[in-house]
Order: sequence, then structure tokens, then C-alpha cells
Amino acid sequence: GMKPVCAIYSTFLQRGYDQVVHDVAIQSLPVRFAMDRAGLVGADGSTHAGSFDIGFMGALPGMVLMAAADEAELAAMISTSLAIDDR
Repeated sequence: GMKPVCAIYSTFLQRGYDQVVHDVAIQSLPVRFAMDRAGLVGADGSTHAGSFDIGFMGALPGMVLMAAADEAELAAMISTSLAIDDR
């Protein structure tokens, strides 16, 4: 089946966390989240610093977290995430 990929700023996903819990995690749906602006991002300001994403996403059942250091790692991680079939 299809595996949707949701590309979103880390801080913006905080606003939709309840939906992630109820509409993805609890139902074990195969949604992938590609979060941008994770960690401290400087020029975007404190409102765009994704300081909590590892904590709030890592608390969910079945969630696999990966953090790419560069473009090559990101490409490999996207391929890996799409190859996972049990969540």
C-alpha cells in the first residue's frame, strides 16, 4: 500500500501532535514524517527551533527516529523508511 510522507517543520508538527497520536500512531498507519528545522536553527528564531521533536515523537509506539547529517544520509534514510513494512 501507499506510505505517505509528510514534510513539515518540527515546530509546526507540535501543533498537530494530537492528530499524529490518534490518527497515525494508535492506528499504526504507515505515515512517514520528514521534519525540517529540527534542533536549534539560528536565523529562523526561537519559535522555529525544533527542540522537542525527539521527545514527543519518540514517545509514540512504533515510531522510528532517524537524523541525517547530510543529503546522502537523508536519501538513505528516506529509502530505509519506505522499506519498513511493519509500521
